Amino acid sequence: MTGPAGGDLTGLAGGDRTGLVGSDMTADLVGGVASADLAVVGGGVIGAFVVHEALQRNPDWRVLLLERSAIGAGATAWSAGVSFPLAATARHRELVLAGRERYAALRERAAGPFLRSVQMIYVLRESGLKAFGERVVGTTLRPTTPEEGERVAGMMPDLRLEADEVVVTHDGEGFVVTARPLTEALITEAAGHTEVQLGQRVEGIEAAGDGYRLRSEHGVWNARRVVMACGAWTPPMDGLPDAPGARRKRIAALHARLPVSLDDPLVYFVDDDLFLMPLTAGVALVSFYRDQWDTDPEACDGRPNADDLRQGRAALGRRSPMAAAAVMGGRAFCDLYTDHRLPVVTTSPERPGLAVVRGSSGSGVRLAPGLAAEALDALDAAAPHDAAATHDAAATRNAAAAPNVAAVRAPAPH
Repeated sequence: MTGPAGGDLTGLAGGDRTGLVGSDMTADLVGGVASADLAVVGGGVIGAFVVHEALQRNPDWRVLLLERSAIGAGATAWSAGVSFPLAATARHRELVLAGRERYAALRERAAGPFLRSVQMIYVLRESGLKAFGERVVGTTLRPTTPEEGERVAGMMPDLRLEADEVVVTHDGEGFVVTARPLTEALITEAAGHTEVQLGQRVEGIEAAGDGYRLRSEHGVWNARRVVMACGAWTPPMDGLPDAPGARRKRIAALHARLPVSLDDPLVYFVDDDLFLMPLTAGVALVSFYRDQWDTDPEACDGRPNADDLRQGRAALGRRSPMAAAAVMGGRAFCDLYTDHRLPVVTTSPERPGLAVVRGSSGSGVRLAPGLAAEALDALDAAAPHDAAATHDAAATRNAAAAPNVAAVRAPAPH
């Protein structure tokens, strides 16, 4: 199996559980255990961006990536990967801007083919237009042209709009990430300085000397610093700061056979919390709000159940009965949500050099680059030589400034 840059991805696909070993990783052994400058727990899109960002900042670092399954599995594999230029708080805006900048920098690299620009069209009540416009980052809303309206009508010929609704768009700024192959591309590019270990469910992390020791069923590793990006799974260490109000939520989307092409826009029904996006020629992905909580991530395998399909068809049918009738299946998974619907990066003064990214809230792909940068900044702020320093993006910036849950819910997570 060949990767996007010509590298061998056999290990990344899960067939070879020894993974990829960086050329210098085994040169420095501590008590017979390989030592790394940074260990990353979790091989999803956030963990991959932590690896990428760390090596951009510190090209000589030796990095260790431990992943319980395969690179880009879980929520990363099933995410719609939409990057809306929308934000509800100052920190949310910072993360959106960081994501835009870092994704743009990948367009000429191995990950570039997995980024696709898409026009965003929004349907919402006119009474909410001003407030919605204030959430747009880096551009300005405008009315759709007759030609743009015709394209939407071509996607859903029986589209139903309310009398008080408006249809608006903006120029540029929207894109879609095919997250799993992009994640694989980032890790393949980093392989010269990164040991990748797959099939390694980390069972414990403990302080060891001036760093940490990580244990799985199959091995032990030492690392100077640790970033955990475990998605919906519980981090393998006791006593960590909690993500505020964190609960696991089921996420579902439909696949419908519709007259769409990849040149067509994404249509987001703001007040319905539903969007329709061309997925391939003749197939659209329909993301809708699925109100099911406390989901077991081990029970999610990517396949929708009968309730997912029933609720999704009902939500879509209110806009386009034809589209609802064209549903052929879909996808389902889960993610950890915070009470304010924004991910958090936490550290503890008792554990310098260790950071945790939690509560992706369905926006992990969109915000992954900014979260990776925050996590590495947090390691610097809480470095062992300054154990009193701490960076807690949950408690310091969000808790003080976050509005109510509905106000900060990002448009893409569901």
